[in-house]
Amino acid sequence: MNRVLLPTLRYPRAWFGFGLLIASLITIACLLPARDLPALGLWDKLEHAIAFFVLAFWFASVIARRDFFYLACALVAFGGGIEIAQGLMGLGREADILDLVADGVGILVGAGLAATPLGRWAQWIEHLLAPRP
Repeated sequence: MNRVLLPTLRYPRAWFGFGLLIASLITIACLLPARDLPALGLWDKLEHAIAFFVLAFWFASVIARRDFFYLACALVAFGGGIEIAQGLMGLGREADILDLVADGVGILVGAGLAATPLGRWAQWIEHLLAPRP
């Protein structure tokens, strides 16, 4: 059976679990009523692109490269689900296809960056934290 999480990581489940925590926080931020959100002063589409960049970079850094396509599909579906929920909830949020496009841009850039040596950040952290003999 092929492993999805990188076998070179000592704590792949912890890295993946922390990524799920990040996804949960993004979900909460996206579904809070607009009046309850802090004003970041950024363009809404940039906020979406940054959030999905973080998710894609995080998860693509801890999974096998052969699974990047499936990760991208899952993240696009996640963004689409958020947009549908925003449209249905009626609390000052609305669905916007351009938000989903911004999510896609963030996903592409995040996964692309994870495919470079910078995508080994989790391995570097584990190496730095490893006990020295």
